[in-house]
Amino acid sequence: MKLVTAIISSHKLDEAREALLDIGATGLTVSRILGDGFERHGPRTDDCLLKLEILAAERLADTVVASIIGILGTEAADDARILVFEPEQAVRIRTLEIGDEAIG
Repeated sequence: MKLVTAIISSHKLDEAREALLDIGATGLTVSRILGDGFERHGPRTDDCLLKLEILAAERLADTVVASIIGILGTEAADDARILVFEPEQAVRIRTLEIGDEAIG
């Protein structure tokens, strides 16, 4: 399993959600964040950025990344990063399912 994390502009959330549903990625966590990166071309703004976290089966992770790039890659400064991590374990608390069964 992989944890795909992406930083996007808040106005792109609906597009991202649709694209992820289209490829079968059904779980999504969204957090509001503030960023202050290296691209400082003027005064800092407090535009709302979102952090998306998608826990996906390993076979789906590359498709999730490609989908996010395809929809959100605009070369804008706030299209910041996509990071992919490998969690050691996932447990669905309600059913005690473990691993890929816990994220499906």
